[in-house]
Amino acid sequence: MKNKLALQAKFWLFACACTVSLSAQAQDFKITGQVLDSQNRPVAGASVAVKGSSAGAIADADGSYSISASAGSTLLFSFVGMERKEELVNGRSRIDVVLSDEEQQINEVVVMGYNSKTKSELSSSVVTLSSEKLTDVTSSNVASMLQGKAAGVMVSSATGAPGATPEILIRGAGSITAQATPLYVVDGIIGGTYNPNDVETLTVLKDAAATSLYGSSAAGGVIIITTKHAKYGQKTVVDFKSTFGRKTADNGHFALMNAESLFAFQKAAMSPALFEVNRPVKLKRQNFDWIDAAFSPGYVQNYYLSVAGGAPNVAYRISGDYYDEDGTLLSTSYKRLNIRSNVSAKLTERLTLKTDITYTHSRNNNYLWYTLEDAYKNMPWDNPYDENGEAVFINSNQRPDGAMWYGNRKMNFLHSNEYNYDSFTGNSIMGDLTLTWNILDWLSFESRNRAATDNGFQKTFIDPRTFDIEWKDRGTNTEYSTINYSVGTTNLLSAKKAFGLHALDGFVGFESGYWSNRYTSATAIDLPLVGLPSLSIGNPHQVGGSLVEGSGISYLGQLQYSYDGRYIASASVRTDAASTFGPDNRWGTFPAGSLAWLASRESFLKGNAVVTFLKVRGSFGVTGNSNIGQYRYLSSYSFTSRYNDVTGALPVNLPNSMLGWESAWMSNAGVDVALLKRITLNVDLYSIDNKDLLLNVPVSASSGYEYKLQNIGSVRNRGVEVQVSSENIKGDFTWTTDFNIAFNRNAVMSIPNAKPFTQSAGGSTMLNQIVEEGEDIFTWYMPKWLGVDPATGSPMWERTKDDSGNPIAPEVTNDYAKATPQKVGKASPLFTGGLMNTFAYKGFALSVTCNFLYKNLIYNYGRESFDIDGASLDINQMELAEGWSRWEKPGDNATHPKPMTNGNSNAHKTSSRYLEDGSYFRIRNVTLSYAFPKKWMEKVKISNLRIYVSADNLYTYTEYSGMDPEVSYQMAAWSLPGMQAFKYPLSKQFLGGIELTF
Repeated sequence: MKNKLALQAKFWLFACACTVSLSAQAQDFKITGQVLDSQNRPVAGASVAVKGSSAGAIADADGSYSISASAGSTLLFSFVGMERKEELVNGRSRIDVVLSDEEQQINEVVVMGYNSKTKSELSSSVVTLSSEKLTDVTSSNVASMLQGKAAGVMVSSATGAPGATPEILIRGAGSITAQATPLYVVDGIIGGTYNPNDVETLTVLKDAAATSLYGSSAAGGVIIITTKHAKYGQKTVVDFKSTFGRKTADNGHFALMNAESLFAFQKAAMSPALFEVNRPVKLKRQNFDWIDAAFSPGYVQNYYLSVAGGAPNVAYRISGDYYDEDGTLLSTSYKRLNIRSNVSAKLTERLTLKTDITYTHSRNNNYLWYTLEDAYKNMPWDNPYDENGEAVFINSNQRPDGAMWYGNRKMNFLHSNEYNYDSFTGNSIMGDLTLTWNILDWLSFESRNRAATDNGFQKTFIDPRTFDIEWKDRGTNTEYSTINYSVGTTNLLSAKKAFGLHALDGFVGFESGYWSNRYTSATAIDLPLVGLPSLSIGNPHQVGGSLVEGSGISYLGQLQYSYDGRYIASASVRTDAASTFGPDNRWGTFPAGSLAWLASRESFLKGNAVVTFLKVRGSFGVTGNSNIGQYRYLSSYSFTSRYNDVTGALPVNLPNSMLGWESAWMSNAGVDVALLKRITLNVDLYSIDNKDLLLNVPVSASSGYEYKLQNIGSVRNRGVEVQVSSENIKGDFTWTTDFNIAFNRNAVMSIPNAKPFTQSAGGSTMLNQIVEEGEDIFTWYMPKWLGVDPATGSPMWERTKDDSGNPIAPEVTNDYAKATPQKVGKASPLFTGGLMNTFAYKGFALSVTCNFLYKNLIYNYGRESFDIDGASLDINQMELAEGWSRWEKPGDNATHPKPMTNGNSNAHKTSSRYLEDGSYFRIRNVTLSYAFPKKWMEKVKISNLRIYVSADNLYTYTEYSGMDPEVSYQMAAWSLPGMQAFKYPLSKQFLGGIELTF
């Protein structure tokens, strides 16, 4: 019995000891540490979880974390785009880990404006470009640098004038009346200024999952600009960059006749008797090159200096940029000075203040409109100089020496440009203040605030010593001034929390803004012959002015859920109120949602050597468009008319209190793939339905108005985008390729009463585009050209209606008045894209960037002046392009009719004769650079030295006969999308540069 009791006592003692031991082992304690990447940088937002438990934590901005766990537990460390890591606690109170990248390229952080995400966790369609991939092109704007580098982003330069900003169209045009231009967001705040050398990254948001948070103005896509900032504690770094080069005008295939060719052309067009009297043979020897006189090489120079550094609690970066560009057309130039200061400070452990201040001064010397036209129109038989080489004054069909002046314009622009000018000077200052409060490790509040003001002064001066088309030799001085002001605030409460394998990330916010634009103008005429550029010396002629104000408020929020880094769901909503619309329909709500599946993190693909990353994503959402100008919902009047010297008011707009938002309903499906750790592929399919279009709808003439602006009609864009990046060769010699291509189709889905209507250029009755259900939004509508009659050399058109307007079988007519206007093609291209190859070897690098566009029809409006078969004998004519021919005798199969005085049966009138294929492939930039070895530079205390030479717009492969195949796709008073008239030509640029870092 005693032994039995002793045995039981030992058992219970052993059981108690085990219990105490297990209890001690299960006791949680605090574990701290830091999560770093393979380059020893903090991994902010890394997830730390206790395996088999719901406990978790998120690493802060320094990668530090704190979590409670037992001595025998296992911690799971993860971050989207990085390999997960497990660490046995084994009693340790501090555990530091290094997470390696799953795939470097797809782990880059993408700034989305309101927040930032890695590419791996994105569920929307975006394209991000670093500054290195942007600044190969030397330009005053980022839009030019973006050309050909992002799928679905079409960049077009409608003019080559210095300082001009190209147009950007993202995923096609969805609006007929309202402009759907991209919204720019600079450093997280809508709008703003910057200079290209200060850009750190550029991100294009294309689908609703990304853009709907900017709902009020995001129908045309969003471009996020992030400028360069210093880091806390970094050593002082000085960057210097200088570029200098020469540019020449590129007129493409366009060429005008010389004196001898024009003489022969007019001899064929005119009767022998008339020709002999009016065209003496000496004209063949009078050959003045007006294009050569109007255009000359210009120079481009750009100087950039920045200083960046920091202390433990302060970081600063100050930069200055001076850009100076001569135009190739005489008297044109653009200069800009930009100064930027970015400073951030840690006020406390959890409170950070950041200020960004930008000042910009610019001056633009514009060309007077007749200078560009006359450079092409003037006759080679006219000499603009006297015997002393001085430009002569012309105001009739005779020179001062009595010789004939043959040109259509009885003026000499080379003389006028010695006295006349059109200049603009602008100053702007923008200040951002951002306050960030990290309330808890997982909760933060941020207030972003901006105030900006700018003023501009433009002066158009016509000296009375010159002859002007409108004012003759009276002289005129017009001055314009603008003062713009805006303020805005964005306030966000953000949270990010992990619960084991679950993670939530989201924010709610409020925005508001106000802006005002004030404009004043005054014109004085009858200036005395002293050339003084003062308004007070002339007679008052006209004054004008306006004050336009606008405001808006928004509420927004987003929530993203992630499970195990494999499944991601995101939802957002934004509600806007804009003063653009009436009080009865001012609010718009724009929701969006998206899903993503990281299939490469599934067991069946994990560790796969071929497919190293695979993500499938989809999204749907709505954005809005209010870009129609202010006060369109009100009755409005024009006060520009006068009667008996009394100002009168004319009604110009019918009220519509229900006028509201255009909306774009977007859906997108995409896949992102990385193969063999060499190739990344992004494919997107999208559909965009633009509804409730803001259209001018015809109303009854008895109302006293022609149109009323209403929300009616819809347009659909559908397309596919492909973007591929590959590392073709690795090692000492590397070769990488970036390629993108985008196909887009648009169609008008509905219009008022299903009744087609046309849009015209400058009131033309024949140069139109038709808006019709089922058709492309940019469909040309005009008489159809059938060529030249081989028997007679007369023009031919197609007739499909009789004199009463009834349909008939298509037939040929030589009578322009009987030609039937019809659909003859579209201005929209079949596809656009770009290609970039980069080769590098031991410090040397060669990059070649190209862009292309295929199968769009350009209306070459310039040919209505230059290719008119003798209709005007006082305008120079273009040489026939390759493959063209002119009819001379019966049986000739020619492209051009027989030339005749006053034209050949209206062959020069608007028709599809002047529609041309605008396809092109352009070598946009070639850059060769050399980076000196760092071991050499260290000896002279230089951390980086790079020299380079580059060429922009090196060559364009196209069959287009005009000056350049890039055209505008925006509606204007005197132009239609896809139409080209007298274009300021683009330039070829050859530059050299140096980059230094200390």
